[in-house]
Amino acid sequence: MSGVCDAKLNFCTLKSLGSPDLQQLGNVSPFVPSPSERKRLLSLAYGYLGSLVESEDVVQETLLRFQQSDYASIRNAQAWLTTVVTRLSIDKLRSAQHRREVYPGEWLPEPVFNAPDPEQDAITHSRLSVGLLYLLEKLEPEQRVVFVLREIFEHSYQSIAEITGKSEAACRQVMIRARAALDRARQAPPVSKKVASPIVTRFIDALARGDEKELLAILAKDAVLVTDGGGKVPSALNPVYGADRITRFFLGLRRKHGIVFDVHPATVNSGPGIVTFRDGELFSVTSFSILDGRITAIYSVNNPDKIHAGRPPARP
Repeated sequence: MSGVCDAKLNFCTLKSLGSPDLQQLGNVSPFVPSPSERKRLLSLAYGYLGSLVESEDVVQETLLRFQQSDYASIRNAQAWLTTVVTRLSIDKLRSAQHRREVYPGEWLPEPVFNAPDPEQDAITHSRLSVGLLYLLEKLEPEQRVVFVLREIFEHSYQSIAEITGKSEAACRQVMIRARAALDRARQAPPVSKKVASPIVTRFIDALARGDEKELLAILAKDAVLVTDGGGKVPSALNPVYGADRITRFFLGLRRKHGIVFDVHPATVNSGPGIVTFRDGELFSVTSFSILDGRITAIYSVNNPDKIHAGRPPARP
């Protein structure tokens, strides 16, 4: 891809990463990305794709194309890299649409937990929660890209237009359609660790005791449980709605399997969660949405391909 993009890019959501350190470009010396630039690109691709494996592939392909390009023709390296990552991701989203339509049960993103490496740690400092990425599955590829650039990375419509190759007016219309598609979906705002930790601890303790009353007190009445086993391990094929049904679901698992799970609090993507082990092996990674002191959504990834994609930690 040889397009030139001179947009002034602003990644407000990831301010903690600092400004990318791009070395001076020339016709001879190849570009060597700084760690902060690789973090930024990986976070961007992950926001589009929800897959760490595919995001890493996109970043590698982007850097390879950059090294093979005419450096002298690129006036803004950061903008060029953003554009290539975006367009490669759109291609992957289009090719993945059918696979996800026939996916057994609900599709959840590959979770990032306990900061497995410095590049993936950038995701834990963003707004790319498991719940948000799940909701973004409702969008068409172009809608998802525009939404991520505008809402997560806070680009101007001028910048988005140059990155996507569309007019500003077209990007605004795409954004309107994306917001309309998500309008009826509720996404709880982020909560601090100080607020979330006691709630997660209560949830873990209630599960261990099989305490139905406590579970009902922790869960919002209209809470939802989404599980993703990928057809590889047993899971609920459809979302489970309501505190009473979710409680029965967990208590049923407890009666069926007994107390065989070892559960620990964890930071999953950018929010509260838990990691669950069985016989010393990682069994599931779960993310919570919390609002007004109660759990409003539970996203549990059991698919072994997804929970091991992020190089999970050893058992605590």
